[in-house]
Order: sequence, then structure tokens, then C-alpha cells
Amino acid sequence: MEITAGQEQRLLRATEDFSRAMEIRNGMNIRVAKRVTAILRIGMVSLGVVTLILLMMLYAFTSKMDAMIVALGTMNVEFSSMSQDMTLMRTTLTGMERNISHVPAITQATTDITGTVDGMRVEVDGMKQIIGSLSNEVHGVTGQVGNMTWQMRGLDPAVQHMGRDVNRMSGPMRMFNIFNPMD
Repeated sequence: MEITAGQEQRLLRATEDFSRAMEIRNGMNIRVAKRVTAILRIGMVSLGVVTLILLMMLYAFTSKMDAMIVALGTMNVEFSSMSQDMTLMRTTLTGMERNISHVPAITQATTDITGTVDGMRVEVDGMKQIIGSLSNEVHGVTGQVGNMTWQMRGLDPAVQHMGRDVNRMSGPMRMFNIFNPMD
């Protein structure tokens, strides 16, 4: 079967059209590949920057951790001491209640005024000692609360420095707010 000249020209034109279509398709594939490569590069750089920022934040948090652990240890010691003082105060108050509960029985049971006065004098002396001990305990608790106040004041600057450090570290990320890849 022989091809006529018109058929040959049409076949030649179809081949040229197909060749041009393939060139256009190859050009589009290359442009898409370039764009995907650029997006991947930007993504990898962004991931690297985020990783670096996270590492810096981790360093900042761990560098302040020792000071916070020491402060919490001191607070724990002070609270334990205060708890012991409170237990001692409860014991003293229980003793006072026990001693005071005997006063009405002594008053009713005695017939001799002198014996009653002497018995009460002994009880009052015991109460004075307990009240004196209680006063010393209250002074001790006051001192412990004062120590806690100073330690809390010492913690305030450390927490403020941590806030400034976080602000300072987040500064580089603010630069990325002006870049919007979707525009």
C-alpha cells in the first residue's frame, strides 16, 4: 500500500505536532520538578531552622533547671521544718487542754482554800511554761516564714530572666512572619 503525498504531509504534520506536544509536556515536567525541588529545599531549610530554635530553647530550659532544683529543695526543707513546728504546737496545745481540764476538778474537789490555791499555782506555772514554749515555737515559725519569703523573692528574678530568654529566643521566628509562601 502506497502513501499519497497528501497522506505523507498529514503524517509528517501529525508527527511534528506530536513532537511539539511532547516538548511542551517535557517542559512542563521540568518546571514542575524545579518547583518541587525549590519547595523541598525551602522545607528542609525551614526544618533545620526550627530544629536549631528547638535546640536553643532546650538548652535555655536545662541551663536554668539546676537553680530551680536547688530552690525547690530549699523550699522542701523549709516546709518540712514548718510542719515539724506545727506538730510540736499541736502537742503543746493538747497538753494545755489536758492541764486545763483538770482545773475544774481541782476546784470542786478541794475544801481547803490554801490547798486549792497551791494546786492552781502549780497548774498555772505549768501553763506558763507551755505558753512560753508555744511563744518560742511561734517565733520559730515566723522566722521560717520570713526565710520562705526571701527565697520566693529570690525565685522571682530567675523566673523573669527565663521569660526574657524565651522572648529573646523567639525573636528569629518573628522574621518568618513576613514570609508567606502562599502569596
